[in-house]
Amino acid sequence: MSAEKKAQTKAERAEKHRLEEQRDHRSVVVYTVVAVLVVVAAIAAMFWRSGILQRNLTALDINGTKYTAVDLQYYYNSIYNEQERNYAFDSSTSVKRQVYDETTGQTWYDHLMDLAVEQLTRNTALAQQAQSEGYTLSEDAQNAMAATLAQLDTAWISSNMSSRDAFLRANFGAYISYDRFVSLINLEFTATDYAQSKLDAIDHPESDYQTYYQEHADELDTVTFSQITFRASVPSTDSDGNAIQRTDAETSAALEELKPDQKALAEEVRAKLEQGAEVEDLIEEYSEQLYTSTVSRGYTSADLTYFPYNEWLLESGRREGDITVVESAAGASAYYYYVVRFEGRDLDEERTNTVRHLLVRAGDSSTTDPTQEQYDEAEEKATSLLNEWKAGEKTEESFAALVSANTNDTASASTGGLYADITSTSSYTEAFRDWATDPARKEGDVDLVKTEFGWHIMYYVSNNDPIWRQSVTAALQNQDYLELADSAAQGWTISRGMGMSFISA
Repeated sequence: MSAEKKAQTKAERAEKHRLEEQRDHRSVVVYTVVAVLVVVAAIAAMFWRSGILQRNLTALDINGTKYTAVDLQYYYNSIYNEQERNYAFDSSTSVKRQVYDETTGQTWYDHLMDLAVEQLTRNTALAQQAQSEGYTLSEDAQNAMAATLAQLDTAWISSNMSSRDAFLRANFGAYISYDRFVSLINLEFTATDYAQSKLDAIDHPESDYQTYYQEHADELDTVTFSQITFRASVPSTDSDGNAIQRTDAETSAALEELKPDQKALAEEVRAKLEQGAEVEDLIEEYSEQLYTSTVSRGYTSADLTYFPYNEWLLESGRREGDITVVESAAGASAYYYYVVRFEGRDLDEERTNTVRHLLVRAGDSSTTDPTQEQYDEAEEKATSLLNEWKAGEKTEESFAALVSANTNDTASASTGGLYADITSTSSYTEAFRDWATDPARKEGDVDLVKTEFGWHIMYYVSNNDPIWRQSVTAALQNQDYLELADSAAQGWTISRGMGMSFISA
């Protein structure tokens, strides 16, 4: 082999060796980077799960007072739960994917977070102002806060949680501690109690009530109307109770076939009303065909929100005796025809009533038609409980305690049997409603009342302002509260920090 050839071969081997070393070096670098990233990710996950970041990174700086993600999560969860109870959004879908404001594109998550930030800001400002004035919690507020904390000792058990702390984490955030929870509700109670002391000192003149009413008449007036409803509905089972399988197209076609007959009935009833027929007579005449009916019932605007004919009822030109038929779909298999007669709109000045009651049911919860023996047994027990109360302190508080321990009305057991805003048109059973709205009723009156459910021990609490006036009082107090809170935080700077990214939605 020539010298030239040998030199070339040697150079090729050297170049090959260099390339292999370079490749190996790159592999080492790649593997090292990957290993580092894995370690970093593991450390980050460890920190995330430990809650160190959530408890220490600032999520919100309110004029120098720093709050962590744990703190803000508490407020976010509280507001989320409140809005969820009001069916404000679809709780089965992430609020980050639901649009709150179509114009701006703001999501429900952003809206709820804004509300949380606003409330925490107001509480901080009010609590600091209270502190600067040397304000201390009222006795009522201290008792209420103590009761709230005491409830935690049983709430986790009734909620099937493993511990008190597990209950807190499930409701207010995965990293909240009991001590932090106490600190946060102390802030809330201080701010709220201080604000209430200021609001109680404000006495709004009658002119404020009238001005507010003039600006919000649609919300405060009571609308009275009667209605008869007919429904076209595609059956889901046959005469033997077997499920009927249909495609969407078949369901739609079946519904279209049923609709004309129900519409004809609605138009027939409208014509008879226009000719002067009485609603009660028509209800009896069409009892076999109609779906629901209402005779001369009064509703406020808030009550009418979900009625398909609410806009028609609230139109400014509406006159007594006006009649219409309103159509409304309900899913793919039902369609409704509402025959509605407008009967009036005014400001209902009837005062409201608040009572407590203890129900001793005749029979059990499945009994629909109690026997006389069951009524007698219920009366005997009710009389015994009433005598037990009379032998004690005979106060409203002792009555509430008696109710909570003995009533068969589970819906009101936790509130000591309390029912408020009862009027002559309320939808309570007749004997219950008549006792509560009797003009001769005085605070502290106690009696036994028989209804189809059994025997009620009734306790009369108070006679109160009409519902519209209570609504205006609450609205004016809310305006006063916002002015007070905004004034306390005037000039403050609010900034959001890295901790915001750790809020769970």
